[in-house]
Amino acid sequence: MKSRYFYIFILTVTLCLAVLLLNRPDIDLDAFEELFWFTCTGLLIGYGAQYVSNRFLILAWGMYCVGLFLDVLDDILTKDTLPILVADTSLKKIGLILTCIVLYNVIHHERKIINKLNSEINRRKKLENRLNFEANHDHLTQLGNRKSCFENFATLSSKYPYLLYFDLDNFKHANDKYGHQTGDEVLISISNALQTEFGADNCFRLGGDEFVAFSQVLPENIDTLRNRLVEQIFEFDVGVSIGIAKITPNESPDEIMHRADSNMYSDKSHKIIRQTPRT
Repeated sequence: MKSRYFYIFILTVTLCLAVLLLNRPDIDLDAFEELFWFTCTGLLIGYGAQYVSNRFLILAWGMYCVGLFLDVLDDILTKDTLPILVADTSLKKIGLILTCIVLYNVIHHERKIINKLNSEINRRKKLENRLNFEANHDHLTQLGNRKSCFENFATLSSKYPYLLYFDLDNFKHANDKYGHQTGDEVLISISNALQTEFGADNCFRLGGDEFVAFSQVLPENIDTLRNRLVEQIFEFDVGVSIGIAKITPNESPDEIMHRADSNMYSDKSHKIIRQTPRT
């Protein structure tokens, strides 16, 4: 409601000034241009009073508007009045300077807010990525976990026709004998060896000492593969049993996993854990 009255006031002043300018014997077009900008600035002040929170900006516009009003008034008067000449020029310049200063501060402040928002967005993205990684990866070995394995099973099985199932032999005994830290080192070592053989994206830790990997080809020699995997952990009397299942499209992931698991237990039942030092 107050803004409406202000609009009416500005338009009334504009109309009065326009009538006075038209009654002059010599019409100065520059005066009408100043009157136009006076009206625009006045209406802008009325609008800004409702929506612009920075009152210094409204003050700057007000000073510029008063300067324009005095400029038009100076054109209407028959004689130049020095105080008016000085006032209109000074007020317009001060208004422009204040407007520039306020806008600079506003832009600088908004830029700081934008930078903070960008930092917060980046922080949340990193947190989201970390939480997503932790939800889909084993915290110790950094391999994909069981959840990730089954979520990616369809994609990987379309590229790799073989699933290899690995289970460490005598791991519990070694863990009890040498300590949990050594047990963790054994798990990390076997996971690193699997990543070297099959690639990090194709290996998963199902839990405990059980791992799976997707492979493009069958290993030429299971015992050779076994020796490479336990190369760094043989001194802890830990071996690895391996089961292989050919992936077929008519079987579910659980069925394929079960076949590989069964073949792994078959391998475990008739092999000897390597106990000779590596060369």
